[in-house]
Amino acid sequence: MKKLPLLLSLVVLASACTTMDPPMTAAPGALPDADIAGIVTAANEGEVQQGNAASARATSADVRSFAQMMVTDHTAALNTARDTFSRNGITPAENYTTRKLRDNSQLTVTNLATYSGAAFDRTYMQTQVDLHQWLLTTLDQALIPSAANAEVRSLLQTQRASVAAHLERARSIRAGL
Repeated sequence: MKKLPLLLSLVVLASACTTMDPPMTAAPGALPDADIAGIVTAANEGEVQQGNAASARATSADVRSFAQMMVTDHTAALNTARDTFSRNGITPAENYTTRKLRDNSQLTVTNLATYSGAAFDRTYMQTQVDLHQWLLTTLDQALIPSAANAEVRSLLQTQRASVAAHLERARSIRAGL
């Protein structure tokens, strides 16, 4: 548990809908694979939760489609991650960052419920841009460099490509709103 202070720099949302704390740069092996597994699990679960909420409330067809893509893609990513962790005997650890991810995902869903129409669509898409940018940077600077297990590192690199594609799609939709 001495490595948990490193996780403090990985705090996600300073505000539930729009801002992210900057991720930290981690030295190789700085985060144990169990902590990485916990973060990956919590991030994917949050995206599914937010996507489900948004697909029911979005007014723009593009935003609804994006929200459903988040549910589909992050459910698949979550299942793949769980299989990888299980196969390698890695139990996702609960830690400060995973709790923060879960708490902030729920806060995001709650806060999004206060919006409707175009304001909902814009707020959800801004949240998605912020979250995917944070996750992409966190993957690059902390999670991938820290992964000790080669299969976990490969999983993270694969998921990184999806996160980058989601970020670009979110930016494009946000720009069109």
